[in-house]
Amino acid sequence: MKFNPVFWIMWLLPGATVVAGLSTLAIALDGADRPLPATYHWEGERLDADFARARHAAERGIAVSFSVRRGECVAAVRNAPADSDVLDLELANGAETALDRRLELRRTLAGDFRATCAALPSGSWWISLRDPGSDWSVRGRIAGELVDIELHARDPGAQVP
Repeated sequence: MKFNPVFWIMWLLPGATVVAGLSTLAIALDGADRPLPATYHWEGERLDADFARARHAAERGIAVSFSVRRGECVAAVRNAPADSDVLDLELANGAETALDRRLELRRTLAGDFRATCAALPSGSWWISLRDPGSDWSVRGRIAGELVDIELHARDPGAQVP
């Protein structure tokens, strides 16, 4: 009997495919993601509320000039409702969670909010500023120092050109 390589290739290729398919099935069955918990829907509701606050801020044209200087966080807010006395500020560092800050900025003048805060290093930062008693929030991502930053409200559903 003569050895024919074409015959073996003809049988080995489909055989290897069957083995690979069964191996993939075994991996999928063994490492499948667990089902979502029954209370998962609350996350979607919170996300919808965040989007609604961002849309309201965009409709009002809210803009914020933000800076961290001399141990103080300062936010000058334009076009926001005048009845706000406190704003919630969240600063999240993209590389080190130990640097994250959550502060209450208090009104000092019309549209001017301040709070004592330690100096923060240059880096990648997520900034969120919202009025807890109202329906608006402004967010932004900054790379560099937190000095003289302009944040403008954007509608999260709007197309970016």
